[in-house]
Amino acid sequence: MNLQLRSRIMIAGAIAASLWLAGQLASGEYAWPAIAFVVALSASVVVAFRVPFDVIVISTLLFGYFVGNRGFAQLMPAPSLPLLPAEIGLSLAGAWLLLQSAHQRTLPMRRDAINLLVLAWIVVGTIRVIFDVQHFGFVALRDYAMSYYAGFFFITQNIGGERPQRFLLLTLTAASVAQPIAALLTEVFPAFFLYIFTFRGVPLIYFKGDLALTFMAVSGLLLFSLTRGVHRLWAWPLATLEIAYVITGANRASMLGALVALAWIARSRVRWFAWVQGAVVAAAFLLVAGLALLTENGWARQKFESTLERLASITDFAGRGTYVTEESGMKGDNNRFRAVWWRIVIQDTLDQNPVFGLGFGYDLAERFVQEYSPEAADDFNARSPHSIIVSAFGRTGLLGLLVFVALTGAIAVRTWRLVCRPDADLTALGLWASVWVILVSACFGVVLEGPMGAVLFWNLLGLATAITARSKEPEAPLAAESDNDEALPAKEPAVQLSPLHYPAL
Repeated sequence: MNLQLRSRIMIAGAIAASLWLAGQLASGEYAWPAIAFVVALSASVVVAFRVPFDVIVISTLLFGYFVGNRGFAQLMPAPSLPLLPAEIGLSLAGAWLLLQSAHQRTLPMRRDAINLLVLAWIVVGTIRVIFDVQHFGFVALRDYAMSYYAGFFFITQNIGGERPQRFLLLTLTAASVAQPIAALLTEVFPAFFLYIFTFRGVPLIYFKGDLALTFMAVSGLLLFSLTRGVHRLWAWPLATLEIAYVITGANRASMLGALVALAWIARSRVRWFAWVQGAVVAAAFLLVAGLALLTENGWARQKFESTLERLASITDFAGRGTYVTEESGMKGDNNRFRAVWWRIVIQDTLDQNPVFGLGFGYDLAERFVQEYSPEAADDFNARSPHSIIVSAFGRTGLLGLLVFVALTGAIAVRTWRLVCRPDADLTALGLWASVWVILVSACFGVVLEGPMGAVLFWNLLGLATAITARSKEPEAPLAAESDNDEALPAKEPAVQLSPLHYPAL
């Protein structure tokens, strides 16, 4: 086709589309204009930063869920288009991956244990929901998100090339800086974020309570592992303060996640970071203990007693202990809450369908509420029993549970191999440690069942596998030998995967 004719046809089509979108806006319909705006904005960003479309989508989701959390998770492009960010991003980036795979005639997965087990996790959930949607309808699809969010793993793992991966790392670094600030400001000025900083009445930044500290631990680990050069002067002290705050904080799931991540790091070549964290926490505890025992400082005494009670509550599985301080007074109730719910879900699953589970859409809370708190039945709206292990067993039975446990084991093996390497890449270490923070927290809270934690987890896991595979690539061959047959030393790599050491994209 003639170039001039083709240009005129494109201009005419653009004018027609603009007029139609203007008519939609004039009539109060915002769905298609919103989609057109997002497409145009994405295309502009792709051209400006010279990265693929799927990288822009994943970066937006990573920053949005990391910093905006529950507020970002509830955003919709228009009231008449009830799609949430995670589902939109998964559809767009997933379609992009499938088109690329079809064009290159390759499968979007690798032949290793983690890839096969993530695929098995999705397949088991998909087969289960096919039977459940007939009985429970849309509710089954909503619960099925626990399985299909794992699709982000394959998308992020297949984002190859130095520039796209560095763009994702830069996004994570920026989010790691913004997240603790946002979490602190939402605590100091809650009314502003709930009622003013909103979009169509939905807060743009609103943290799900337990995830605020979980993400803060992830933020600290990423700041430690992703920053280079002069940026470490502010990033490493901030990372130390964040992780110390999480370990001494009120949320025990986040504390356990941070401790497990530090245990992995303590086995690696940067084990000194774990020892620094331990020294900071120990110094803080001794300082508070000294003030509490040797002076009349009321705050120190309360903090000291609540810390002891919180530590004791970790092993009080049945919640029979006595907790009297304000900060830990609810720990016993929380333990009983989980113990009763887990027991009931496990019993019901074993009685009704131990192999394939009770299915997506089944109300795992119905019998629990009747036994634990019948008077709160009308106000109780939680659907997940605060543990991905129990959720996996309740929804998909022993089949799904075995797949998830095997996946956890494969992640542990991959992490062990990395931390044992004397030349382990620091970026990869931080990513794998961050994966463990979220995974451990998910065993004691609603994390992987919803997009707030699942989107970050599966993308981090995919990026960790991609970066680790990249760090294992063979080094460049030695330079050409000189006339005296002495090989010249290999040159240092010109670019490293460090978003702050090389800020220009």
